[in-house]
Amino acid sequence: MNKIDLIIECMDQILNDELPSPENMMTAFRYACELKALKPVAWMLPEYGDVISASETDGTGAYNIPLYALNEVTK
Repeated sequence: MNKIDLIIECMDQILNDELPSPENMMTAFRYACELKALKPVAWMLPEYGDVISASETDGTGAYNIPLYALNEVTK
């Protein structure tokens, strides 16, 4: 199970009045904190979907939708 799956599973259990295991809750919380700390790798222009790398802009101009790399690998 990847990080996002575990976060979603714990949230789903809580929304359905179920209690995830303490271990899963703590792991999901740690994964969520990792996601929150991510910096955008690129920014997208909303009207056209064009993308510009984060090294070329800071998201304050026309390119203002952040894009992230999660490094999740599926096989």
